[in-house]
Amino acid sequence: MKKFYNVQDDGFQAYWFEGTTNKDKVIIWMHGSSMNEKHCITDSEYLRQKGYSTLVLGFYCWKGMSKKLRAVPVDYVEKAVEELKRNGFSKIGIHGISSGAAYALLCASLIPDISLVISICPFDYVMEEPKIFRKLTGRAWFSYHGKDCPCSLYTGQRENGFFGSLLAYRKQDTEHQNEFLRSLYENATLTEESRIKVENMKAHVLMVAPERDNEWPSPTAVRRMEKKLSDAGYPYRVKAIVYPYASHLLGTYPPESWKKAFPAEKKWPRECDEARKDCFEQEFQFLQEW
Repeated sequence: MKKFYNVQDDGFQAYWFEGTTNKDKVIIWMHGSSMNEKHCITDSEYLRQKGYSTLVLGFYCWKGMSKKLRAVPVDYVEKAVEELKRNGFSKIGIHGISSGAAYALLCASLIPDISLVISICPFDYVMEEPKIFRKLTGRAWFSYHGKDCPCSLYTGQRENGFFGSLLAYRKQDTEHQNEFLRSLYENATLTEESRIKVENMKAHVLMVAPERDNEWPSPTAVRRMEKKLSDAGYPYRVKAIVYPYASHLLGTYPPESWKKAFPAEKKWPRECDEARKDCFEQEFQFLQEW
């Protein structure tokens, strides 16, 4: 296979790393928001060290790609899956962190050849493009075959503006400060139309979240998806883990400078490190059983 793929020639952008074991298995690996090629390649190294073939895929913020989380095509992953199938892989999994986790779930719900999903700190709805200093546009995070996916709106932010919402949040009598971004999702209007239809996946799924995720309500999303799959009689393996003491930095090897931005990392440093270690172990176990 090619070592590098680009959107213009191949329909997706990615780096290919051939594994030394599990020759029939391959993981499409994606990071989260605003992560460039360097971060993605570095943070996915743990899979390559275990011998897994890995396609490190960019869905935005890579060189030559959009810097905005807006109308990111599911088609990138669809094209990548086609390429992997052409090269003889019978088991194709997908991994994502944060916004990449939501993207991974959406892709798996639309592409039946994906047979395993690892979703770290996910959300279960397609949202509108986030904005701080500008007016919200109503454009969806993701698109498919040239059309925006249905999306939910940041209702609270639309009513009060970003800084008005921030001011109202700071006036709250709450013990959970520093969770303003999470509150934007909790005050959004979530619709069934914009829900990621996880029950349509044909994949084993591992979902992981921290209880006090200050970025968005990933633990709520994980529990909601677990119930949806159970109620639907989902026939594939489902494992959902919510760590009581962890941060949004699950699934990564974060530098100390990153940890300073996350309240949980400062409040429970040892527990956060232990949760990260266990998260990687859960991933490897899930992959081994695939």
